[in-house]
Amino acid sequence: MEPKISRATRTTAQELARQKADAERERAARLTAGQKAVSQQRGEIDVKPQGNGGAVVPAGKTDVALPDARTPRQAYLDEIAPSGIVGRLLKFGKSGTFVAADTDEEIDPEQAFTALCDQVAAGFQKFQEDAPPIRHMGLLYGDPPFVMPRRESLGDNDPSLWPLGLDSQPQDVWQHTIFLPLQKGDGSAELFTFSTSSRTGRRAVGTLLRHYDRLRRTHPDDYPIVKLKAGGFAHRDERIGWVAVPAFAVCGRAPRDSVAQPEQPPGRPKRQNPALTLTSGRARPTRTR
Repeated sequence: MEPKISRATRTTAQELARQKADAERERAARLTAGQKAVSQQRGEIDVKPQGNGGAVVPAGKTDVALPDARTPRQAYLDEIAPSGIVGRLLKFGKSGTFVAADTDEEIDPEQAFTALCDQVAAGFQKFQEDAPPIRHMGLLYGDPPFVMPRRESLGDNDPSLWPLGLDSQPQDVWQHTIFLPLQKGDGSAELFTFSTSSRTGRRAVGTLLRHYDRLRRTHPDDYPIVKLKAGGFAHRDERIGWVAVPAFAVCGRAPRDSVAQPEQPPGRPKRQNPALTLTSGRARPTRTR
């Protein structure tokens, strides 16, 4: 250990060296604090495979012991059925139809759903063999709105280590994913989440969100009502032929307070969900007996 030199006996060079070292330490501390602030402003979230039932935790704070605000029932359900989505999972199947992932049941294309567009989450997720997916996702309409992280910031950047996809090419382990919550409009208030990592699926959700942005200008307290349809196009490779793609056909709108929000804070009563009647493009709540 170097002997401590008093300020009175330091040479000019020693004093300059000390000031430079102090400045470097302060600069490093400011840089670390700035990086944490940027992560929080971006609203980045991680879904961890263990702890808190796979609950969403703000990035940069994963080392802090957060209080568990779940009820015993919620904790139990998180333990036996961990999930980062709300309700039942919806996929767009190879047959060109929307299907419930848990039963492979096809969704009636004439069934109306309320699209909870301000609850749409986007980002990246990485699937694991023996654990739930790792997700870096956030709400596009959150406060503040989520900002997509740069792909290279997530790691796993060597394509030679990626698994091969169906086309025998390396497939990125981090998938650009969108979750769209939907509520069935038959009075059951059943919630679904449409999950997609395909380019055509993300485009379909993006087209719906552009409609929602226009709707908010004139009816800020309404959600779009959609039917889950199938579109498509003729692939330029004739061997592939017709390619089916998902589409959300807007057929009305519903008041925001007529739907049950996916995330209800503990102790807050759930909103009633009257049945929706489509009349000339407008959904009117009607009470069921």
